[in-house]
Amino acid sequence: MSSVSSSLRTVMFRKKMGAGMWLCSLLVILTMLLVACGGNSTSSGNSSKKSVLNIGAHVGGDFTKALSPYNPNANEGVKGMVYETLYYINKIDNTNKPWLATDYKWSSDSKQLTFTIRDGVKWNDGKDFSADDVAFTFNMLKQYKAADAQGLWTGGYLQSVTAPDSKTVVINFTKPYPPLFWYIAGQTFIVPKHIFEGAGDPTTFANENPVGTGPYTLKKFSAQLLVYAKSSSYWQADKVKVDELHYPSVKDNTTLQLELAKGQIDWGSFFAPDLDSTFVAKDPAHNHYWMTPTDIFALYLNLGQAPFNDVAVRQAISAALDRQQLSKQAESGYVEPASTTGLILPNNKDYLDPTYSDVQKTAQADKATKLLQDAGYTKGSDGFFKDKSGKKMSFNLTVVSGWTDWEQMCQVIKQNLKDIGIDVNINAIQDTAYFDARNNGKYQMLIGGLFGGPNPFYLYNTHLNSANLSPNGFNWEKWNDKQSDSLLNDYASTTDQAKQKSDIQALEKIFATQLPVVPLVNAAAWYEYSSKNFTGWPDKDNAYAVGAAYTTPDNLQIVLNLTPVS
Repeated sequence: MSSVSSSLRTVMFRKKMGAGMWLCSLLVILTMLLVACGGNSTSSGNSSKKSVLNIGAHVGGDFTKALSPYNPNANEGVKGMVYETLYYINKIDNTNKPWLATDYKWSSDSKQLTFTIRDGVKWNDGKDFSADDVAFTFNMLKQYKAADAQGLWTGGYLQSVTAPDSKTVVINFTKPYPPLFWYIAGQTFIVPKHIFEGAGDPTTFANENPVGTGPYTLKKFSAQLLVYAKSSSYWQADKVKVDELHYPSVKDNTTLQLELAKGQIDWGSFFAPDLDSTFVAKDPAHNHYWMTPTDIFALYLNLGQAPFNDVAVRQAISAALDRQQLSKQAESGYVEPASTTGLILPNNKDYLDPTYSDVQKTAQADKATKLLQDAGYTKGSDGFFKDKSGKKMSFNLTVVSGWTDWEQMCQVIKQNLKDIGIDVNINAIQDTAYFDARNNGKYQMLIGGLFGGPNPFYLYNTHLNSANLSPNGFNWEKWNDKQSDSLLNDYASTTDQAKQKSDIQALEKIFATQLPVVPLVNAAAWYEYSSKNFTGWPDKDNAYAVGAAYTTPDNLQIVLNLTPVS
């Protein structure tokens, strides 16, 4: 199953300074709006003043009305603050928390999933929330395929979704597939039947007065500012300590960085190479950041072309890389070198086979050279290796022009491979040309992403499953391996955790030894915050949610944990 929509993934990977990244090319704040945003979020001597949380989670110009949670460019705050999910699943440690549902149960054959729906929840227009709304939401995705971003129906997984009574939802599957729980319970935002049943396509529905079960209602919409106000009817209103959420539109990441440093923004999500000096040093007691590893940046080698179809070449390239340098030079040391297993560490440490506990951080040029020589490759008089046809090993490395961290990675890789006798030409192109090359296999070497989930299955399934071969999925390297498919299918057909762990560790071995993709460094969810006005933020010692302001429904978990400083 393809785990995420391509547009979403583009955003998620490009919240970078001067970069404009994929599923996430955003985040900054507009200088003119600082006064309108509320300047100082809370007041310290006047308890009657509203507590206002200023959130830098939108970059790139004015807001347009996109207030449906199924709009592909839904406005910030719509998901999480207004619309909620059945469960909250923490992507960092794979724990889950009942939310709009209080319980779930799988049938013995894992082909039926039954949810018990929470009692006493109301929509913010006063109408009762029930199982009928949940069943309607899932059947709406069946009717409007563009809204089915997780491929629940279009992927052929769901057979039916019904509500036999007001507190029960029964989901029947075409085949056993327990990993769908994350998408069904944790990533599907439930909408009110009485509003959406006459709205048509939810991806285009204006939804100007959004009605949700969440703790906030839309108070103000303008091209420059979104304001959400606390709802007194929220089903856990006692947990809501923040009166208003302000999302200003933002010009660029540089502006956001400046305003965050000035204390005019409480919560931001962006990449900058110098946060210790430009942000933390301005107020060390309150200014913090935590770059949560959630995905992996990787080197794709086109497996359909020689010599990349030779595992010895892939192993040599991986051995030649200085991942510590990649981390420091391209990502300012915010993230660690990636494990060649494809596991996102330390998040996935419980799945790690001890055989692969050592992450290769520095270049191993001698090992790389020996791998090539033992495989029958020889160097020419120019010092570069020749492929089996006698042609100099010289390859284009494709990257998006302007994605500065990835461009820095290319420079490091170019030098690392030159050191062992492989020539690299950096091919920097515009993003549309890059996506075309990546999706259709029009590249030799390419910088890209490996997308993670609550456990390693999601990354492996997304990028190794032959059912996800590009251009229809994210298997961009064209890995087509029966053993990988068998292990993935075996994992997906059971809820036996011991069996699942065994399958994951077998996939680790394939990834680490066969290197269908070469992991480089972990990829982070960028997250900066100030504790001057609010306390309760997640950090590495209290990782109750992914910290990025753009991550949903983690954003809701964070706001419900915040307490204004009095």
